[in-house]
Amino acid sequence: MTTLTRYPEGSVRELWTISLPLMISVLASLCMIFTDRLFLARYSLDALNAVANAGTLSWALMGGIGMITAMSEVFVAQYNGAKMFQKIGVPVWQMIWLSLFSYVIFIPLAIFSTKIFSFNPNGALEAEFFRWMMSFGPSYALMTAFAGFFVGRGQTKILIVVALVANFLNIILDWLLIFGAPPFIPAMGVKGAAIATSCGYAFQTIFLAILFFQKRYRSEFGTTRWKLDFNEFKRCFRIGLPQGVFVMLEVFGWAVFYWMMTSMGKTHITISSICQSLWILFSFFGDGLSRGVTASAGNLIGSKQSDKLLRVMRSGLILQALFIGVIGCILLLDTNGLVRLLFFEHMDFIDDQNAVMDTIRICMILTFLNLFFEGVRWVFSGLLIAAGDTFFLLITGAVSVWIGLLIPIWQIVLRYRLNVEYAWIIALIYSITMFALYATRFKQGAWKKIDLLAEETETAKCTSEANQN
Repeated sequence: MTTLTRYPEGSVRELWTISLPLMISVLASLCMIFTDRLFLARYSLDALNAVANAGTLSWALMGGIGMITAMSEVFVAQYNGAKMFQKIGVPVWQMIWLSLFSYVIFIPLAIFSTKIFSFNPNGALEAEFFRWMMSFGPSYALMTAFAGFFVGRGQTKILIVVALVANFLNIILDWLLIFGAPPFIPAMGVKGAAIATSCGYAFQTIFLAILFFQKRYRSEFGTTRWKLDFNEFKRCFRIGLPQGVFVMLEVFGWAVFYWMMTSMGKTHITISSICQSLWILFSFFGDGLSRGVTASAGNLIGSKQSDKLLRVMRSGLILQALFIGVIGCILLLDTNGLVRLLFFEHMDFIDDQNAVMDTIRICMILTFLNLFFEGVRWVFSGLLIAAGDTFFLLITGAVSVWIGLLIPIWQIVLRYRLNVEYAWIIALIYSITMFALYATRFKQGAWKKIDLLAEETETAKCTSEANQN
């Protein structure tokens, strides 16, 4: 089953069909984070700002491990395209094992969370949120490992149902745990937000695991091939590690960005928290589209149809351009009303509210432009991941986030105590630069030399020849 849908491979309609369920799934997951922010904004601005800092760092770690385990979808897609169906369960299981092994990382981080945030004025709240997120850390990695089984085969609609139910569960738990339900449940604030989000991820993991072990999947795709296969584990880890480390380093860079904004004052971090919250919400499209591109391209590569990847690229760019036009209307037509509706119940700390709202509007425009260039970059990222060219992503991510984002902000914005919009201008320049690097890499075609299934193809060929003899 090389073709994932009834539409032509790589077409806009095929990519949209594959990506839409992923987008909705990602949106539902990101809504859990966004819902946390909405509730916390009404609980206290200190809680909102604490989660901007601690949440970004926790996401750097969880997202980094989760990106490695999500590489199961690359191998599932290529095995599916090559019609090696009995091998499909093997890479998923290797990433399940990696998720479980990650407790070795998350538990010590949870234990020492207080020391990690001791230098911040809001450190107690940040440490509490971070500690609970780390305690549940592997649940997200397990979720992406199981999801790879469905994404790689183009069976993405089931992810919508799972994510929507998890999102509903998170909203209920947010309301109960953040504000409490006296006398039965005490108000937990940031701790309640962390527990609610973690429960949402855990629910998705359990639900996908139940589906993964269905009888029809056990017989057709080998989903009970649970043993640790060192060679398969090494190949998945080797391809996923660069991308995982890249995500970890880049998101950690953004955590440093928000720490710097915190050091500049409450107005800087509050405006940045608002922009970050909306960015997180609307990034669902680029994230889901990138995973759809990876699934589509992976199947084409596995079936030796790499010549059609340009069509996938064009389809991805068209869809991203259409989306950003719609989001531009939402973000820019009534910025003041949107921000006041969603976030500002506590404005006592603002002396000149009109001036701050003007600054927020400028930062929202910059956020909109960032969303566009980040979305286009993710299209190229999806293509490069499908081909296994993840080492390039690691190198560019590790270097550019410091050279292109953090050092300029430190040397310009912090040093001269500039307004917050200058930090977001630098962030926009960084996004444009990263997009240009990814597009250039894809155009150069170095990814064509990578063959992830070379070993498996050779083994299958030898087996076939032996059987014939």
